[in-house]
Amino acid sequence: MGCPERISYVLFDFDGVIADTEPIGLDLDRAAYSKLGVEVSLKDAMCIIGTDAQGVVAELFARHGRPDLTPEDFHAVRESADVIYETMLAEPMPGAREALAALRERGIGIGLVSTTIAKNLLVALDRLKMLHFFDAIVGGDMVVHKKPAPDPWLAALGHLGATPENAIAVDDSPTGIRSAKNADLFVCGFKGGSIEQDTSHANVEVANFSELISLVDKRNARG
Repeated sequence: MGCPERISYVLFDFDGVIADTEPIGLDLDRAAYSKLGVEVSLKDAMCIIGTDAQGVVAELFARHGRPDLTPEDFHAVRESADVIYETMLAEPMPGAREALAALRERGIGIGLVSTTIAKNLLVALDRLKMLHFFDAIVGGDMVVHKKPAPDPWLAALGHLGATPENAIAVDDSPTGIRSAKNADLFVCGFKGGSIEQDTSHANVEVANFSELISLVDKRNARG
């Protein structure tokens, strides 16, 4: 899918885009692995980003010589992700609030598409005083098939009344990018978070929110 002739909607991932939660989550993951006697490198731990964890965790245990361990064992010792959104997250990603406000001023619809459950998204956005920016929110518990399936993005498009012909996606993980491309969306790979990920399969990479707004403005100036 090429870039829309006019961008009327922008759909964002949350973790690693709207908020820099991924380092916190990875710390919790690695602490859980350690409790189970498995020492996991940061690079290996990053494979979980953007997924629902189940298959990734099972594969990781097998690769580290512990096929006897299960995702259930992992979740039993991992501190709940709720703490990230309820107490630990203090600020949005630098430039996120200003970018959302700029899109609002331009009359562009805004969606949020995440593997994180909806409750945690709503709690975090309320704490950050950013809930009002979003016209549609799709959490991982709102779809049967999570990223990398296209379903979360398609659900958000449906709620917004948007299509791949007038919307773009912004995600920072290989899984999220593949999911958005599976939904036939033009994808911006976001590079502004503190965790460096492979965004090379995105249609375009943006280093920060200023570059994203510039892309939108340049595209819409042509229309």
